[in-house]
Amino acid sequence: MALVLRNLYEYYQKYYHDAQDPRTVELILMNPPWIPFTVVGAYLYFVLSLGPKLMANRRPFDLRKMLLVYNFLQVAVNIYLAYSGTKLMIESRVSLSCQPVDRSTSATAMREVQLVHYYYLLKVADLVDTIFFVLRKKQGHVSFLHVYHHTLMVLIPFFYSRIYPGGHGSMLGLVNTYVHAAMYFYFFLSVWRPEWTRNLRWKKCITIIQMTQFVGLTIYFGQPAIRGYECGIPRYWFWSVMMQNVFMLVMFADFYVKAYGRRKTK
Repeated sequence: MALVLRNLYEYYQKYYHDAQDPRTVELILMNPPWIPFTVVGAYLYFVLSLGPKLMANRRPFDLRKMLLVYNFLQVAVNIYLAYSGTKLMIESRVSLSCQPVDRSTSATAMREVQLVHYYYLLKVADLVDTIFFVLRKKQGHVSFLHVYHHTLMVLIPFFYSRIYPGGHGSMLGLVNTYVHAAMYFYFFLSVWRPEWTRNLRWKKCITIIQMTQFVGLTIYFGQPAIRGYECGIPRYWFWSVMMQNVFMLVMFADFYVKAYGRRKTK
């Protein structure tokens, strides 16, 4: 038992603690390293247990104004990150097949670290989506797919921005900000002018955009994974992210069929 604990501790020191990029040590929610796990644990406890119990005998909260502000800010921040990331990518002449991590302290490298960190913080803010569902007594929206996706999209960016803040993996965040800008714009309209978004085509379009994202990212991360390019990042990162996107594609495709296929038949 002592040997197992010792090996686990050495693994933690080597691959989790010592591997941290020194440029991220002072960044918000990066240290101590247990912070994101605490945040995710509290999130899961509230949306799956405590929240539903507290709301059981209460009326749903009217959060219309709060939702308008929240969704508007989400659109603004995602557009900012999408624009900034695209501009940086063009200026840096990023390779789409294998982009190494620039670990220097140049202005370009530090800007990339900053944007990657902003993306991680944004994924933490995304957890509020589910809390709104609970407070509005829409527990049916708190599905496995929703909770799984939000949880993973906090932990993966945390690990990546902590150890590899930049490089090939940054494309995931860049693409995702474009998708989320469109998604939160739809959410904003559904609260501000619900009559504009009652057509089922809006929801189908958003889901198709999300699935297209997963297809593109599967191909993008599959290149270095299958061809054996490390790009300054261990290949298991590319394999894990590629398989994660395949899994999400399958899950969203299943959701698409269940949500829209049956209605079309009816």
